[in-house]
Amino acid sequence: MRYLMEKFADEWGPEKILQVYDSETKMKGILVIDNTALGPGKGGIRMTSTVDIEEVFRLARTMTWKCALAELPFGGAKSGIIADPEKISKEEKNNLIRAFAIAIKPLSPSLYIAGPDINTGEEMAIYAIANGNLNSCTGKPAYMCVRPGEKCGIPHEYGSTAYGVFHAIMVASEHVGLNLKRQE
Repeated sequence: MRYLMEKFADEWGPEKILQVYDSETKMKGILVIDNTALGPGKGGIRMTSTVDIEEVFRLARTMTWKCALAELPFGGAKSGIIADPEKISKEEKNNLIRAFAIAIKPLSPSLYIAGPDINTGEEMAIYAIANGNLNSCTGKPAYMCVRPGEKCGIPHEYGSTAYGVFHAIMVASEHVGLNLKRQE
């Protein structure tokens, strides 16, 4: 672990690198809280067979800058569960997410707010229930909103990241004088 901190650490972070394991489910997880200067670290839970600490750190650092540049009251963080969702049942996947939520519960939501990422989505409801705090994650189904009848932020399926990329492309094309409306 010392090697990792020496490899990644700079004046911005990371503040915490946590590796967790659950013997019952065989869940192996990683949480990197990069920077909480603006608020709790916010970032999704990625589930792949190849996710590692370096990947999670780089994504957490990206979240630090993404939230800061968007003037959001959040820091940057990211997490990963090492598993191939194509090779496990939905029940096993849910059990891994539940075990991960329980393992990092002391840090969430005070220092980490989870969200959907690669191979996670509707399972954020399972994360919130296992964590015991509806504020521990974003991307929950509307029925889990604290205020009935109100929207629960931007639903994950609306593609808020895609919208951000689209907007960035439009601004960049305008900056270089490229009229995308005329392109064929």
